[in-house]
Amino acid sequence: MDKLWEYIESFLKYPHPVLKELEKDHQGRDDVPPHIGIHVGTFLSWLIHVIQAQQVLEFGTAIGYSTIFLGQALRETGGRLTAIESAGERYREAHRNVERAGLSDIVELILGDASQVIDDLEGPFDLILQDSAKFLYPVMLEKCIQKIRRGGIIAADDALFRPMGAREELSRSMDEYNQKVFADSRLVSTILPIGDGLTISMRK
Repeated sequence: MDKLWEYIESFLKYPHPVLKELEKDHQGRDDVPPHIGIHVGTFLSWLIHVIQAQQVLEFGTAIGYSTIFLGQALRETGGRLTAIESAGERYREAHRNVERAGLSDIVELILGDASQVIDDLEGPFDLILQDSAKFLYPVMLEKCIQKIRRGGIIAADDALFRPMGAREELSRSMDEYNQKVFADSRLVSTILPIGDGLTISMRK
């Protein structure tokens, strides 16, 4: 399996040098949550190109790692990203990193609670990345479905927490979310075993 991932990673490149710096910096920090990683970041970038996304929404910006992946792809499709972060210090650090990446004209960063901010966003969105607090995933699902266009994609990071043995309060929320999207007749869903798992759901 290690050789398989090594082979895949030999083809993956960071779309902006700031991402490589953040990857290296992240390894020595315990004050920020885990990021999506290059596998999920590359897939989401590819997905933005495939659906030619114009409006993307991200919950759980942290310090801007995933935001830069998404923003860089949206620069090429002519789209824009709205990114939400609830922690003040991480929000400010994300601002600096987005500026360093030259994406301030593509990315609108909002400080606030994702479950509340979503009510003020018009939509519809082509792609929503859910990477906020895990207990919010099932709570916010209905609102995400209402904000996504038909044919649009809701992508939920950390989908495989339960089989990976994550803490019960985290894995329980992720399992509940997965159960909900697979049971919802408005969605077509699958789980990709990349990163910590990515559940992707298309609205019919």
